[in-house]
Amino acid sequence: MTFNEKIVNVRELKHVEGKIELYWIYTSGEAGDKFFKALKDEGKFLASKCSYCGKTYFPPRIYCEYDFSETEFIEISGEGRVRAFAVATLDSYEKPLENPEIYAIIDLDDTDGCIVHLLGEVEIKEVFIGMRVKPVLKPKEDREGRITDILYFKPS
Repeated sequence: MTFNEKIVNVRELKHVEGKIELYWIYTSGEAGDKFFKALKDEGKFLASKCSYCGKTYFPPRIYCEYDFSETEFIEISGEGRVRAFAVATLDSYEKPLENPEIYAIIDLDDTDGCIVHLLGEVEIKEVFIGMRVKPVLKPKEDREGRITDILYFKPS
């Protein structure tokens, strides 16, 4: 079989035994690097704003995806509103969690973007769509320039 053959019958597919070695490096790019550096060093959230149409991106981007104009970095509060949430009661191995975790999609203020992250310092029954939240960061000396530098979002 070659890659340009059309498979009509799934029984013709072959299974390869063993491991296929893959190597890759994921980089966050220039915009992501700038965001994580500001988060780590200053505890600040950065977004990017299109100089032409005014769309504000979070996570930040170098170019506007609508008109391909360059963007400029701006500081935002990191606060926002819960758009949706889910409660995780099992871990990644499908074992019950001792304390269920609340994950939320959070629309960040003054941006056209959002972040998915944990909610903390709140009971499940208290969470609601539209709830105002703010980020809680690790202490400065413990930050590594990763998304995990944001411990969780709490009600504001």
